[in-house]
Amino acid sequence: MNSRNLDAFIAAAEHSSIAAAAESMFISSPALQQQLKRLEKEIGFKLLDRSHNGITLTAAGAAFLAGVKRIRGETEALLTRCREIESSSSRLRVGAILGLKPDLYPRISGPFRRAYPHVIQEPVMENEDQLFAELDSGALDAIEYYECPKAHAAGRSFLPLIWEGRDCLMAADHPLADRKELTLDDLRGQQLTVYRFERIPGFREYVEQRYPDIIVSEAPRMVDFYTLVRSFEDHHVSLVPPHCEAQ
Repeated sequence: MNSRNLDAFIAAAEHSSIAAAAESMFISSPALQQQLKRLEKEIGFKLLDRSHNGITLTAAGAAFLAGVKRIRGETEALLTRCREIESSSSRLRVGAILGLKPDLYPRISGPFRRAYPHVIQEPVMENEDQLFAELDSGALDAIEYYECPKAHAAGRSFLPLIWEGRDCLMAADHPLADRKELTLDDLRGQQLTVYRFERIPGFREYVEQRYPDIIVSEAPRMVDFYTLVRSFEDHHVSLVPPHCEAQ
């Protein structure tokens, strides 16, 4: 159905007057009447009763008016939603620190993709300083950054998307090796090696204060296979991020 004819019908129904409806649409009365006739011919039933006192809706016309308004409302809501999707579907220039791919980047990117499924991410892998420089210059829209101490020191703020737990690694013959879960109470009297204290701020101080019988030390920045094997030989328990796996 022609939208102009529908507009003419809605205006006539709301004003109960051909002249008033025509004036509201900035057309002549004969032009509006022609639109109404074309619409009635197209749909095959009478919409309006005309008299010297004005116009009134027929029973079919009243039902048609209600349906047209409902459909138009739903159509406008649909168009609004589609425009929002189109607006959010633009490609984001996302920077990610070197080394996040392929193991760590999906874990950081995943929550964002689930929250904003229509946003297309095309990561640009750069070093830390280059990422911030490109973000400040507008070359990047956002960055996905794993560790934030340096950024926070510069007054930047980040939205945390994941909480990273810790895996307990130990020798197969360790007395605690058959446990599915471990608490600090279970680790009393153990030698505990932690991978990078800055990733779990306050942990060392908490353990030293409340569990003085647990000996806590920090592993080298890179927990390699050799370090882990020596740790296991000494029956240490190592706390490492889940993405660090010994082959």
